[in-house]
Amino acid sequence: MDQDLQPKDLQPGDVQRSGIGAVEGLLERIERPAALADGLGEILAANGAFCRRSGLDLEALRQRGLQELCAAEVAPLLQGAVASLSSELAGSPVADGAIPLSLTRLPASGGTGGVWCLLELLDQRVTLADLDDLVAARYADGAVLLHLQVLQLDLVRGRLGIAACEALIEEIAHRLEAALPAGGFFSRQGGDRLLALLPGAMGIDAVRDMAGALLSSLEAPTTVLEHVIEPSLNVGISRAPDDGNDFAVLLEAATRALEETHRQPFPSCCIASPVERSVQLQELLARPLALAIEQEQLELAYQPIIELESGRVIAAEVLCRWDDPVLGRQSPADFIDVAEATAQISSLGRWVMERALEALHRWDVAGLQLAKICVNVSPLQVQDPTWSSDLLMALERHQLTPGRIVLELTEGSILEMSNHVANQLRDLRRQGFELAMDDFGTGYSGLQRLTELPFSEVKIDRSLISAIDYDQLQQAMLSAVIRLSDATGIMVVVEGVERSRQRQMLLTLGCRHGQGYQLSAPLSDLELEALLQSQITPAA
Repeated sequence: MDQDLQPKDLQPGDVQRSGIGAVEGLLERIERPAALADGLGEILAANGAFCRRSGLDLEALRQRGLQELCAAEVAPLLQGAVASLSSELAGSPVADGAIPLSLTRLPASGGTGGVWCLLELLDQRVTLADLDDLVAARYADGAVLLHLQVLQLDLVRGRLGIAACEALIEEIAHRLEAALPAGGFFSRQGGDRLLALLPGAMGIDAVRDMAGALLSSLEAPTTVLEHVIEPSLNVGISRAPDDGNDFAVLLEAATRALEETHRQPFPSCCIASPVERSVQLQELLARPLALAIEQEQLELAYQPIIELESGRVIAAEVLCRWDDPVLGRQSPADFIDVAEATAQISSLGRWVMERALEALHRWDVAGLQLAKICVNVSPLQVQDPTWSSDLLMALERHQLTPGRIVLELTEGSILEMSNHVANQLRDLRRQGFELAMDDFGTGYSGLQRLTELPFSEVKIDRSLISAIDYDQLQQAMLSAVIRLSDATGIMVVVEGVERSRQRQMLLTLGCRHGQGYQLSAPLSDLELEALLQSQITPAA
C-alpha cells in the first residue's frame, strides 16, 4: 500500500451513492482489478476482476471494508508472479498477510468535501533469488515443484476474450490454493503457466498419485462468462533433492518434464528424471532391447479405430509392448527413446512393421475386414536409406498394397523434421502410403505443417476433446478442423473418446471416426481377430 496514504488517515465524507452507478460502469472498463471505497473505508463498488482476484464477491467486500481487506490473507495469484528470472524485483514487496494495493484519492460527488478512493490490486512479483531462499528456508527436507500449463487458454482468448482467460486462470488458482498442503506455495509464471511448491520429499509413485488427484480437482468443469469449460492441464514435475536444491535447477527440470508431456501417449503428467537417467536407461536397456528384438520377445497390441455411427472397426493402431523376464514391463516412451539413442530404432521399426503386416495378411486370408493398420514411425527410421525399400519388400511378401498402411508421425516430431525426411515422406505418399499427423493440437504449428506435407489423416489429441460434450470452445475448434478436413479431403480421427456423451457430440459435429477406451481398449491380435469376426454379417 502507498506509504503516504493509510486507511486511518482517510477523512470520513458523506458519499452520495447516487453517483455510484456511473462509477461502477467505469470500473468495468479498467483492465486491472479495481474497486471504489469511501472515506470511511467502506467498499462501494468493484469490477469483476477485483472480485475474482480477491476471491470475494461484492457483498462480501462491502462487509469487510478497506481496513480488514488490507490485513487479509493474500488471495490466489497474489502470492507471487514469476514474470522473469531476473535479479530485479518488479515493484516493492508487501508485508505478509497484506494484499498489495494502490490507492488513489478521488473527489467525491455532491460537493461534500469528502473523498473516494480508487483501489487497484497489484501483482506481487518474486524473483529467482526469492524462490531460492524459499526453497532453502521452507523446504530443507525436500520439495516437489509442479509446472502446470493450461492447454486451451489460446482458444478461450480467441473465443471469449482476455477477461475470460484471466477468470479461468484465477478459478484454477483458487482450486490450486485449496488443494495445497500446509506450507505449500504457488505463483503464476505468466501466460498459461502456474508453479506450485509442495513441502517434503516424495517417491515417484507418491508424486504420481498426488499429481493425478490434483489434476482431477483442477480439471472439474467451471463456468466462465456463462460458458461451461472443463479445464485441461499438463504438468511437469521435479523433486528436491533428487533433481537439485536450487530453484532454477528444479524449474529447468520441471519445464523439461512439461515439454515431454507433449509427445507421450498419455501426456497429462510427466515426472522429471535426472539428466543422467537417460544414460542410465541406455546402459540398462540397450543390450536387453537388442536381444528382445533379435529373439522376438516383444509383443504387439492393436487399438481399434471405430466408425462412430456404426461402431464398426475400420482400422487399428499398432502399439509395441515389452515385458522383459528380468527387468519387467517397460514403458514404451523409455525403450523407444533408448532405441533412438542407440541406433536400434530401425531394427525395432522393421520388426514391428513385419509382424503387423503379417497379422493383416492373416486376417485377409481369414476373410476378416480390416481396411488399414496404422504404424507409428520415427523420423530417424525415415532417414535410414534402406527403410523405404525394406518397407516395400515387406508389403510384397505379405501381398498388401501401400494404401492399406498409415504411417503415423507425432506433431512434435513433424515440427522438428528435416527437409530430407519431409521429401522422403512426400515420396512415400506418391507411392500410395497414407500419412497421419498424430497428437494434433499439442504443438504450435500443426496447421502450417498440415498444409506443407501431404497428410491423408489427422488424429486429434485427447486433450482437445476432453469436454467436447459441453465445452463450446472445444466444439468450435473441432468444427473448424472438420471443415478444413472436408475441404482438403483429410480424414479426421479423434483420440481419447472415453464417454458416450463425447461420442454423441462428435457425431453431431460431423466427426466420423474415433478411438479410445469408451470405444475399445487396446487388444491382442487374437482379441482383435475375434472382434473382426463378430462384425461379419452371416450370409442370408
